[in-house]
Amino acid sequence: MDKKELLARTAIDLFAKKGYANTSIRDIGKAAKVNVALIYYYFKDKEALLQHIIERSGRELAVILKEIQTTEPDPLECLKKMIVRQILHSSESWKETKLMAMEGDQLHGQARNESLRLQREIYGLYMTQLKRLKESNLLNDINLTVGNFVVFGMINWFYRWYKEGKPLDEKEIADEMIRILLFGFLKR
Repeated sequence: MDKKELLARTAIDLFAKKGYANTSIRDIGKAAKVNVALIYYYFKDKEALLQHIIERSGRELAVILKEIQTTEPDPLECLKKMIVRQILHSSESWKETKLMAMEGDQLHGQARNESLRLQREIYGLYMTQLKRLKESNLLNDINLTVGNFVVFGMINWFYRWYKEGKPLDEKEIADEMIRILLFGFLKR
């Protein structure tokens, strides 16, 4: 692992554990066992380090979701695969997911704009799928914006409550979320 990646991994661990505001550059240097000056060689400041983490994770997720959209022609299967893959991604990268969801507000100026652009891009990928479902006459008459936020709400809070090793694994949880999303809670 190169030094920049070591610093990013260390920061991810500390930011997820202590919070961005409660983690200092000195803490990161100490945990990574490097001189603090080395951090400033790679990152302008702590905010630039957070930006690097959030952008990398957001870009990775966007690439995954775009790949699913380009390879799965069925709009319903595509949406299902996107949800499952994002849940699995959240589980694999729960610390980064937590930072994107909880610490993104710590970014300012251009860094914040880029973070918001990535969020909008991911949001847009799901909106495209909801529109495809509507065009295929598979969707009830719902407000697509509200529907999109329902999907996001389910997925983005997964990292907060999921604990590995419990009765359901990530795939089973994703399938159950999809079932509830598609058919609701009530018997018909």
